[in-house]
Amino acid sequence: MSSWKIWCDGACAPTNPGPCAWGSVIQSPDGTRTEHFGFIHAKGTNNIAELTAAIESLRKTPEGALVVLCSDSQYTLRGLGEWMPAWIKKDWRTSSGSPVLNKELWQALHKEYHARKVALEWVRGHNGHPENELADRLANRGLSEK
Repeated sequence: MSSWKIWCDGACAPTNPGPCAWGSVIQSPDGTRTEHFGFIHAKGTNNIAELTAAIESLRKTPEGALVVLCSDSQYTLRGLGEWMPAWIKKDWRTSSGSPVLNKELWQALHKEYHARKVALEWVRGHNGHPENELADRLANRGLSEK
């Protein structure tokens, strides 16, 4: 069975925190590619942008689908793949006991992630990876077209 493939990225500019947006390239199992982007809000962080990119991108794939989620965000990928189970066990608190930052976004991402069969793939950002570079341009387009 073929999988969907997502390359997503967030942008926060000209300052972090500041205006933020997201972008993604989504390839369906038949090879069709679509491009997506959106403005989030005027006062956000790069982490908010990265999480929103993953959430919005997953929402554009069917529930139950096999999905490869590619991101240059270690924060997003490590959160999903490593940190989230412990946060949930500790009622959304970190190992030090402080509340998880961006909890509502993490909860939304958790819901979308578990509604699909998702494999996580890290790509080095700003390193010439064509789809990652396009996702970055789309996120920046979200900033400029707000």
